[in-house]
Amino acid sequence: MYLCKNQLEKLKEIFAEIQDTSPYEQLKSDEIKNHFEMVTSNDFEIAVVATMSSGKSTLINAMLGRELLPARNEATTATIAKIYDEDGMANFTAIVKNAKGEQIQTFENFTLKEMEEVNTNGNKKEGESNEEAAQRPSTIEIHGDIVGIDSSNIRLVLSDTPGPNNSQSQEHKEHTHGLLNKEYKPMILYVLNATQIATNDDNLLLQAVSKAMQAGGRQSQERFMFILNKADALDPDKGETIENVIQKIKIYLEKHNIYEARIFPVSSLMAKIIRQYLNKDELTRHEKTKLKEHTDYIEYEDMHFEKYAPLSDHSKAIQDKLLKEAQDNPYKEALIHTGIVSIELAMSEYIQKYALPVKVSEGVASFKEKLDNLGIEAKTIDVIKENKDKIEDFLSKIDFIEKALQNGDKAKNIIDKIKEKSFETEINDELNNSIKEFNKMVKENLSNFNQKVAPDVAKTMMDKLNDKLESHSSDLKFKINNILENGIKHQAEKYVQEYQEFVEDLVGEVKFDMGGAATVLGDLSSINTSQIVNEFSNAEAVEVEKSYEVSDSTWYKPWTWGDTKTIYITIPEYQELVNLQAVVEDKILPSIQDFMDKNRKNTLIEAKDQEDKFKAFFLNQFEELQSQITAKLDEQKNILNNKEKCEAMIKENEKNLSWLNSIKTKLDNILSIKEANNA
Repeated sequence: MYLCKNQLEKLKEIFAEIQDTSPYEQLKSDEIKNHFEMVTSNDFEIAVVATMSSGKSTLINAMLGRELLPARNEATTATIAKIYDEDGMANFTAIVKNAKGEQIQTFENFTLKEMEEVNTNGNKKEGESNEEAAQRPSTIEIHGDIVGIDSSNIRLVLSDTPGPNNSQSQEHKEHTHGLLNKEYKPMILYVLNATQIATNDDNLLLQAVSKAMQAGGRQSQERFMFILNKADALDPDKGETIENVIQKIKIYLEKHNIYEARIFPVSSLMAKIIRQYLNKDELTRHEKTKLKEHTDYIEYEDMHFEKYAPLSDHSKAIQDKLLKEAQDNPYKEALIHTGIVSIELAMSEYIQKYALPVKVSEGVASFKEKLDNLGIEAKTIDVIKENKDKIEDFLSKIDFIEKALQNGDKAKNIIDKIKEKSFETEINDELNNSIKEFNKMVKENLSNFNQKVAPDVAKTMMDKLNDKLESHSSDLKFKINNILENGIKHQAEKYVQEYQEFVEDLVGEVKFDMGGAATVLGDLSSINTSQIVNEFSNAEAVEVEKSYEVSDSTWYKPWTWGDTKTIYITIPEYQELVNLQAVVEDKILPSIQDFMDKNRKNTLIEAKDQEDKFKAFFLNQFEELQSQITAKLDEQKNILNNKEKCEAMIKENEKNLSWLNSIKTKLDNILSIKEANNA
């Protein structure tokens, strides 16, 4: 655990040395500084996701040891909250931003009351325009001490994400789905309600979780923790034991192709109340009454939830030590039994196991790549020193290159290719693949809409369809944005790199920032179930078979007197039926087609706009680049024509190269076994 911390500190020390002693001004630029801050950023995100009534906010409050997030059985999350762990802070501060990322409010001592006010202000009002709604609170950055998690040298960022069934906007729904597919792979705490397993909302969200967990490796498995909240509400006398419920959940998750799930039972509410009591926070009357139950967690073995936590041997040893130390304090002992400490130990271990090593390895690799760009030039000059007899030959090559550049043949070929290039074909192919996949999902969901059913059945089927279509449309929009942001960018980078390879030794780095997609993708119109049922509901005649009892006796057979027999008669009867096929053809399919047409149109418009910007940038830069190339060649020729200047340049660059190799060696040593043993 401490090895990675020391390695990260070593990396920071090397960067400080570069800033103080580098002979290369390029390594002191704002760009390099920003790059360093990015690759060694202390932030590590842990996202808490769940459907409504799972106790997600209570779990987060338990980790904070105070009542900061609203915890009610209703849709309360109008904003996306991110809580930044700032060790040593006595209170919490907050910065509120709108949907445009603009700061609109700050708090120096953030409380539950202020959090509720911000949430209320974040709700869109009826009749409010999109522009007005965009000014409302959208995200809250909260800073304070998350004391229960060891995240030394890493700043933990705890994200309270809106669930798919309690979000106030489509944007927030997409945020939750997008987290599962983020490139930087945040840790995910999936909160389940022990008293309400296998809800439809869980089904939809778990499909996305399953795909993310199959993305690769042990780390993908360990970055997902399934929190079985409200475990204290189970009744073992009725067979609701922790073992049985965990087994039930594993079977449920396996139906979603989620195997070897790590399930942590917990009573978040009791953990929160105990920590508030230990922190000397004021408790409500209900919380004071609830606190008295803490002795149950000590007395009853089945409420020792920490025993069921799937911890590593290392974390179990820490937990056992904490439990032993807490035996003189019943509140601290009960806190461990609630299961909250087990969750925090598992989170801490994941951070140390994956977050810090990745920071170190990516930081070293990234810096070596930056340094290598200068190393190439320095080594080229070193070759010139060792091969003075080849200087004349080198001069003739420089003259040849200069003439070739002045003619502009190679540069013109690249420019001509850029002029003729259109990204539309590639974008269309990617778009068609995404839409084809979307159509396939739509077709599967419409497979049973070829019948006539009663209005109540139709309403239920359309409500379920609406939920699925919203989920699928969010996934499609996320894929389209990826196509715009990555597809064009990768092609543009290919051309810039091709040109860069031609001129980099002369003019340095050529950069073009494509920027993110600016287009706004349309949403899929929701199905107005009641209106559609009324519109497509008709009374239709249905053949119904009726039975009647009639006499079966004859006067001349006294023994048959009083006998009866049953006869069946088919008669028409009118019933209200909804033609689902007509609903699909007249309402659902046109809405889907309109959604896809608009997004295709907007996507291609945005692709063309980005293409035009790229071409305009490259063409405008061409004359300036040619001028810089000519100036650089003149500079190199003058240096090489002057023997004394050339020798001085070689000597200076040998010194610089020695410094550069020293820095590279130190970077290599950060990850070496020798350095690891010394850490």
